[in-house]
Amino acid sequence: MFKFLISLSLLLLPCYASSYVSISPVLTEIIYALSAQDNLFGISSVCNYPEETKEKPIIGDTYFINMEKIIKLKPDYIFSMESNKPMLAPIYQTKTKPIYFEFKNIEDIYKGIEKIAKLTSKENEAKELINDIKNKIEKNKTKKPKKILYIVQFNPLITIGNKSYIDDVIEKSGHINVTSDINFSYPNITLEYVLKSNPDVVILCYNDGIDKIKKLFPKAKIIQLNKEQQDIINRPSPRVWQAIEIFSKM
Repeated sequence: MFKFLISLSLLLLPCYASSYVSISPVLTEIIYALSAQDNLFGISSVCNYPEETKEKPIIGDTYFINMEKIIKLKPDYIFSMESNKPMLAPIYQTKTKPIYFEFKNIEDIYKGIEKIAKLTSKENEAKELINDIKNKIEKNKTKKPKKILYIVQFNPLITIGNKSYIDDVIEKSGHINVTSDINFSYPNITLEYVLKSNPDVVILCYNDGIDKIKKLFPKAKIIQLNKEQQDIINRPSPRVWQAIEIFSKM
């Protein structure tokens, strides 16, 4: 009887839940989409979605990590993009384990969701989330493809090549990225190259210089993205279906 009570007490003990911080708005969005935010102890200053992120402590930004806060919070993991590896060098002196992610296409989003779900015990939620995203992507695919020129910056002229995640978004939306033949993520291109592409739609990720673009492409539809649209399109997050919806409705 005594042994039985000991065994029963062990079963009733609460399971240990891992804790974590995120320094990427993309990874923070995934955590919330999986309903795993209860054990999210801190975020970066650029994590702004969903609205509830305002309740979380700030542990750094794109270029700086507050190691004192990390040490006090004692998270098991710090979720980060691969590009932030150099910045996280001091983290190896703590017990917090860095978990890195890289998103080159939409398939990488699904892999990222599954990876975080495994570490946060949200595998069932991940399956539902991924299926939901795939279904919404399929529903929002256009049947009237247009040639799209996506301009990140005008001076110098920077666009997206076939190694950019956004190239995959444009393709999955049913449209054509006119610079998809460039084997880079964000190539710097010449004005002559752009003019030859003859796009139907020109999308701008900045707020000035629209008059110049209108003169260069008088026959094209010019679309200037607002801040929310830029976040949705530029972040490889669970809102990717909304990015595709934005493109498909152009």
